[in-house]
Amino acid sequence: MRFRVSTGMVKKLLAQRRRIGEVRAQHYRAGRKPLFLEEHRSRLKELIVKKPDTTLAEMRSALGLSCTLPAIHYVLGKMGLTYKKRLSMRASRAART
Repeated sequence: MRFRVSTGMVKKLLAQRRRIGEVRAQHYRAGRKPLFLEEHRSRLKELIVKKPDTTLAEMRSALGLSCTLPAIHYVLGKMGLTYKKRLSMRASRAART
């Protein structure tokens, strides 16, 4: 009991060493895999360039994904693409904004 680990843990580590050749922790491989891949992001950009007023539902059906609409919204936000309209010129000081 030098390292105070169970026999089951030793068996798992030996199997891991046989399988991938190393015994270090594999936590970076854990968790949910991303639904949106780089190809989906590039297709989203293409859709928006072709038709800027595309709805989230239309984007989802065009991509063929079965995700929620907020998921697409969050991906667009991470890409720096939002629906918020911004003025292209400086606001007037005389007029109320």
